[in-house]
Amino acid sequence: MKKTERLVSYYDLSISAKSKTFNCPNPISVREAFELIKLIPLGKVLAKGNESLYMPYFEWTDDIISVLINKSDKGISDPIFTIPKENKRRTAEKTEEEGQDFSSHIVIKLPNKDIDPALVIIEQCHGLSVSTIKELLDNIINDAKKKSPDKFKQMHPDGSVDNDGNPKKYDVIFKSKFDGHISNELKDDLDHGKIRSIELITDKDQNTDFDEEGYVKEKCKTLVLTLKDNENNIANKYGCIVKLCKKEKNNYSHARIKLKTQSGLDRTVNMNTADGLVQHYVKKEKLDNFNYNLKSSYDKPDKSILDKMKKLLLPEHND
Repeated sequence: MKKTERLVSYYDLSISAKSKTFNCPNPISVREAFELIKLIPLGKVLAKGNESLYMPYFEWTDDIISVLINKSDKGISDPIFTIPKENKRRTAEKTEEEGQDFSSHIVIKLPNKDIDPALVIIEQCHGLSVSTIKELLDNIINDAKKKSPDKFKQMHPDGSVDNDGNPKKYDVIFKSKFDGHISNELKDDLDHGKIRSIELITDKDQNTDFDEEGYVKEKCKTLVLTLKDNENNIANKYGCIVKLCKKEKNNYSHARIKLKTQSGLDRTVNMNTADGLVQHYVKKEKLDNFNYNLKSSYDKPDKSILDKMKKLLLPEHND
């Protein structure tokens, strides 16, 4: 991207709950999750080897939440700047404790009904994938257990009581889930391309013994399907494939689709069977017309970036 441009992606955010004691604990709303996040002081660091993730900025106004998430990476090589025609080179050396820093602006539009997911727009940034952002948010949310322990306890659905007749309560943890909005590119590639095969894949029995000695372990099971593209001219192949994947979501966690696009490119698509979405095909939008150079890292949000992202939350941009 140019120094005066940014690329953002669209997601739906929901919060699930998990328990080691019983299945299907009650989830919480996105609003409740961010109320827990508010309990944790800004700048809480999640360290992962040479990388440190942290949230330097958080603002909540009405139903719009603005967040800045940063990554400091000590493992990245020192950047080198050159002027080739003058044969000049300069290295910007880091100290041993310093890491190169990157920022991602994030805006969240809370839903009118708490049971619905929230619309989230995330600025794409080097090394800050949606899975990395999810990891930090989950860590901060569950860190709030120290501040508000009652929020992380639920009654067992079977109505169990203790020796004093009080309902038994069990610990739960909360996980964020980002579902990308589909771009038109995926639908076009599937509808107008030639699909070579569909593989449904499950890793339910991963690491189970495949020989008597236990030396060979199972990694995954794959069911390979074929389509008769030449015999059946189906207009909505995308809808047909997504329907199939969702139908088999309890048996197969993801699908691998091999196709040749209308332009002749061979492409392999890895799809989540639960929602029929692919990270590569998440809806994106370019932000431009900034009249100054944008930075790779911020300790406070860039107002122009945030303003442009907030405009994308308006209904007319999401019909």
